[in-house]
Amino acid sequence: MTLIWFDVVRQFDWQGALRVALPSGVISSIVAIGWNSCRDRRDHRRERRNTALEVALSLEKYVRTCRAMMHRADWAAKDTIRTNGGQPAHGVQVPDFSYPTVEWKWLDHKITSVLRDFPATVHYAREYVTTTWEFAAVPEVCDELAFECAKLAKRALELSRLTRRKHGAAPWHPGAAEADLERELDERVAARESRRKMMLEQPASQNAPDLSALA
Repeated sequence: MTLIWFDVVRQFDWQGALRVALPSGVISSIVAIGWNSCRDRRDHRRERRNTALEVALSLEKYVRTCRAMMHRADWAAKDTIRTNGGQPAHGVQVPDFSYPTVEWKWLDHKITSVLRDFPATVHYAREYVTTTWEFAAVPEVCDELAFECAKLAKRALELSRLTRRKHGAAPWHPGAAEADLERELDERVAARESRRKMMLEQPASQNAPDLSALA
């Protein structure tokens, strides 16, 4: 029996089998590597989209919060004028902002740099408005606060759109309540900048010497 198996093994075409097996093994390895690479890229895109979506949602939530604070500041200013009060309006301040816990490694480095700088911008605006309480009347501070909230909301909305677009996340489709949100922010910023420009130009025109008599 042993001799029979020995003859079978000795007569087997090992070289032909290797010529068939080796290419098959190489092809299988290439297919496996390609499949794993494709799966990794797919998983990376999914993680990237999910992270971008979470960041964008937090920014859009902040936009709504800033808009609500703008209206609250308007109400506080009118109420202060009506009651002739001089105390700071309770609960009226620039809303704080922080991102949820996310893995920033999934997002584009340049965009991440801009995104992570936004909380510092919010902090500066909060500090600025808090300082003005010591030197300005309540209606003026409320107007300045609403202006800062509008600017921060516009910036947050820009960052949200940029994050969604650059990382393949679905675009934001605001509901009926936010249909006029961007227009309202633009109008608020434009109106405040127009008033500031008029205030800066007014003293110059009043203090300018009258040269008509010298003509």
